[in-house]
Amino acid sequence: MDKFMHLVCPVCSGKLSPENQSLICSHGHCFDIAGKGYVNLLLVGDKNSKEPGDNKDMVKARKRFLDKGYYEPLAKCLCTLLSQKLQDMNHDGIILDTGCGDGYYTDYILRNTLSDHTCFHIYGMDISKEAIRLAAGRNKDIVFFVASLFKIPFSGNSADFILNAFAPSYDPEFRRILKHNGILISVIPGRSHLFGLKSVLYEKPYENDEKGPDLPSFRHVDQVRVKDSIKLCSREDIADLLAMTPYYWKTPKEGIERLNKLTELETPVEFVVNVYSKQG
Repeated sequence: MDKFMHLVCPVCSGKLSPENQSLICSHGHCFDIAGKGYVNLLLVGDKNSKEPGDNKDMVKARKRFLDKGYYEPLAKCLCTLLSQKLQDMNHDGIILDTGCGDGYYTDYILRNTLSDHTCFHIYGMDISKEAIRLAAGRNKDIVFFVASLFKIPFSGNSADFILNAFAPSYDPEFRRILKHNGILISVIPGRSHLFGLKSVLYEKPYENDEKGPDLPSFRHVDQVRVKDSIKLCSREDIADLLAMTPYYWKTPKEGIERLNKLTELETPVEFVVNVYSKQG
């Protein structure tokens, strides 16, 4: 099977077919496949800045942090959920990871869940070109592409699952892409997530509100909560954790200075995994 078969042209929505080292539609719109295997389908007119999404330093920090296994309990939970859903399926299937970042969860799922389901294919997309470059280096069997969440170049009614972890969501595109009764898995921070980090950064730390995404086209069917505690034992790990959070941009200078003095940090991590089914 052509592994690019579900990607469509971001200009005309026509089917993209591989030709040499490019993807080309019937109207002649052409997109090069990078040496690492990913393709950039983000049009200039769909960018919200010159280089949208996380920058090189942020995505490298996230990759270093995740590769050390700090969030592996969440990755295992996602694999368990998908395994349960896959047991009842006996046909080719598609998973799309929207906002995949450096591809940690995408790769983890393929290696630990889909290896027993060879008829399944997984795609990962992000608006950050730097993130997709790193993601593509993880696994050549995953199709990674650069695109906007608000205009996903993916065929309609084709995905069995969408994963949306710590990323913006967009109901109209999710509804268009998912098959009837398709499953959307959303991950948001739990109340106590990174409270130890926030206790250092802020004089009055606050809990997260656990407000889920706005998904009027979907019905909430399940929720799983993953709670753990992690201990960071180096300044590099502490700095990497900060760099991959919004607090990197929103913290007063005094809070950053307090954090920079630490050589160890212990904090709870809490993830809320919500499962939705497509309605109608």
